[in-house]
Amino acid sequence: MNLTEPFVLHFEDSGKWFSLPEWAEYFISVGKQLASAPQVDSRLVTAIIVPTRAFGAAFVSVGMVISDASLRDHDSQAAHFERLFDLAPGTPVVYRPKKGKSLKGLIQMPEERDGKLWIRVQVHSADGGGLTQLVDEARALQVQPAGGLSWKLPKKQGQDSIRTANKFVDYLLGETDPVQLGLRSKIVCALVGRRNTLEHEVRKTPLSIHVNGKAHAEGQLQDVLRVNKFVSPQQSHRSALVSVGSDPPSSDIIGSVEMGVVFDGAIGFLKWGTMWRNRHQVVILDRTDPYFDDAISAINTRFSQNGLRDGSVMPEGDAPAGSEILAFREAIE
Repeated sequence: MNLTEPFVLHFEDSGKWFSLPEWAEYFISVGKQLASAPQVDSRLVTAIIVPTRAFGAAFVSVGMVISDASLRDHDSQAAHFERLFDLAPGTPVVYRPKKGKSLKGLIQMPEERDGKLWIRVQVHSADGGGLTQLVDEARALQVQPAGGLSWKLPKKQGQDSIRTANKFVDYLLGETDPVQLGLRSKIVCALVGRRNTLEHEVRKTPLSIHVNGKAHAEGQLQDVLRVNKFVSPQQSHRSALVSVGSDPPSSDIIGSVEMGVVFDGAIGFLKWGTMWRNRHQVVILDRTDPYFDDAISAINTRFSQNGLRDGSVMPEGDAPAGSEILAFREAIE
C-alpha cells in the first residue's frame, strides 16, 4: 500500500472508531512549519485560541518530531557507523535495506575490503546459508541496535519479515524512514503542561489510521513523540515533558530543546514562557482557562515590545472553526 494515500486519523470510543476533526491535521501542520522557520535573530511565537485545548499541544509536537525526522543529519552517519563497530559480535540489530522491509540481523566482525571498512550483518542462520550483508558508512543508518531484544535468525528472510516500526508510525511519517526515530535520544521539542492530561492524550489514547475508509493501523501518539518521561531507559526519546506541577525546567532541558516549546494551557506559559529564549513557541489557549486573560496580556506585551513586522508568519491552511490565531516573529534578545 502506497504511503502517500490519503489517510484519516480516528479515535476509539466504547469500542467504535470515530474520525478526528480536521483540526488535528492543522495542528500537525503548525508543528511541521517550524522546522523550516529560522531562529537565529528571531523566533516564531504562535498562540492558538481554541474552544477546547484537548490534544492540541500533542499534535503540534507530533508535527515537530515528524519534520525533524525528515531532516536527516548526514553528519550522524559517521558517528553511527563508529557505534556499530563497537557492538560485540552476535548483537541483535534491525537491518532495513529499503523502506517497508526490516530484517532480523546479528552483528559479525567487521572487515576491510579494497581499502574500505564494512559492517557485517548476518541475516540468515547457518542452516539457511548464513547470508551476511556488508554495510558501508553511507548506509549505516539502515542498521539499528534491536533495543534489548534478542532473537535467533531464521533460515531465510523475505519481504514480510519483522517490522519494528508499525504501520501507524509509517503513515504519520510519510516518506520519512522511521529508523530516524531510533538513531539517538534528542529533544526536538518540549511539552509544558499537566502530566496526567498529556500522558492520557499521548500514551493512553488509542488512535488508528484509516485508509480509503478502512482501519489500517493502530497506535498512540507516543509511538512518534517518544516523550522522555514515558519511555524505558533502553529506548530513545524525541521530546521532553515539563510538568507544570513540578520544579522549573532544568538547564539541561532548556539547553537541549532543538526546535521549539509547546505550552499546553496558560499556566505553563505564564510560569516559564520567558525561558527557551532562542526557540520557537506555540501556546494552546482555552477560553475557559482561568488564566486565559493573563496569558493573552503577556503575549500582547511581547508582541508590542519585540514583535517584528516582516511579513506573514501565519500557519498555512485554514484555522479550525471557532479558533483564533496570533502569530508573529519575535526578536531574540
